[in-house]
Amino acid sequence: MRFLIPLVILGLPLAEIAGFVVVGREIGVAMTLLLVFLSAVAGVVLLRIQGFGMLQRVQEAARTGNDPGIDVLGGALIFLAAILLIVPGFISDVIGLLLFLPPVRRAAAAFLRTRLAIFTTGTGFYYSSNTRREEHRGPLIIDLEDDEFSRKKKDGDEDDAPPPNRISH
Repeated sequence: MRFLIPLVILGLPLAEIAGFVVVGREIGVAMTLLLVFLSAVAGVVLLRIQGFGMLQRVQEAARTGNDPGIDVLGGALIFLAAILLIVPGFISDVIGLLLFLPPVRRAAAAFLRTRLAIFTTGTGFYYSSNTRREEHRGPLIIDLEDDEFSRKKKDGDEDDAPPPNRISH
């Protein structure tokens, strides 16, 4: 897994260049450039159409008190798909077009949900990689050791001043 990310970072641009060469030989340079331009325009248009629809669904979920986490993840995948279409390259275009398809997007969201923690403070629910939907009551407590934080002195603070009292809820 450690070598997969550098391999993709180095291999994807080389594969995109090879794709340009192969497509350019088959249909010509002018048509290849036209395809790249049209895919970028399609990415912008699809982002606008799908993005506004997703934004409306997130607002509706928030207004009705439902958890908008799934819609937010779907919106992020739509944004990624549009960026992949806008970036020049035929491999990224194919991946971007696949992400615009709802079944592929749902499968990608389900895959990501098992590996991400999504916290939503407005509804009181959160998703984590270990559990499905759990209700969280009370404030989120972050327990820090003494060496994990520091205080900065303000101009009027004395050196030997005791720390402020803690108030528990």
